[in-house]
Amino acid sequence: MRKKVQYLVREGQEGKDEVKLAQILSECFDPATPRQVRRWLRQAKKHSAGWSRIFVGEVDGEVVSNVSVELKELHLGEGVYVKTGGIGGVCTCSDYRRKGIMTNLLQQCLVYVRNSGVSNSSLYTGLTLPAHRIYQRFGFCDIETWPVYIRVFDFDYVFQTWIRGLNRHLKFSKIARRTLQNWNRSVVFELGDVGVQSFRFKHGSFQRLSKPPKSADIVIATSVETLFRIMWGAIKFEAAIKKEKMQVKKGSETDLQMLKKILIRIWDE
Repeated sequence: MRKKVQYLVREGQEGKDEVKLAQILSECFDPATPRQVRRWLRQAKKHSAGWSRIFVGEVDGEVVSNVSVELKELHLGEGVYVKTGGIGGVCTCSDYRRKGIMTNLLQQCLVYVRNSGVSNSSLYTGLTLPAHRIYQRFGFCDIETWPVYIRVFDFDYVFQTWIRGLNRHLKFSKIARRTLQNWNRSVVFELGDVGVQSFRFKHGSFQRLSKPPKSADIVIATSVETLFRIMWGAIKFEAAIKKEKMQVKKGSETDLQMLKKILIRIWDE
């Protein structure tokens, strides 16, 4: 029997959904705790003078999707600001995606902003995220991209931190765990003057290898710059190969697609 989705609109309140909202936000973004969610609710209520709202989708009384909106100021130029309905926290539990829940919540969110007398709504998101297609259908247009400039001095430390971050992400992301299930592979990055870095995914976790394995499943030759550009979405995985910024020395097409998901941490198709 299909579970009925009920959409509720309410002002952000403490003591109601912090635990479930923390779980959903942790799966979609960086790890969040109920305490952090409670603090965000307090700040939103204080700064928005009661204007803020949390739009949630529920299935059998359980929160599975979330969109929040706050009254913010959009900077249009020197000394020029306009009020905007700032949308954030757009996320759905991976068990309930592709069911139209987020589409319905965004629709209600935009109606609320329009009826509140605000002239526009804005949000910030990555252009490579699958949800970007939903935003475009609602009339949002891309007006700016955020450049990130990185100068690496100690890539060994950066690589270790990246591996720890992947394992922390796995702890909260059900869709990542499902995607990586039964995928046991080793990966080697040949990074020119920086040297070689390698990792293995085994027993449900990422393990940095002190030495590259004798027979790796995937071997990639590239530069630190290109690797970072892929991770941050400045260049697509396929484009790096096509432009000869990255050379695949070994690896099946299926394994390369999985490596791409690992690098950009986007598990939806």
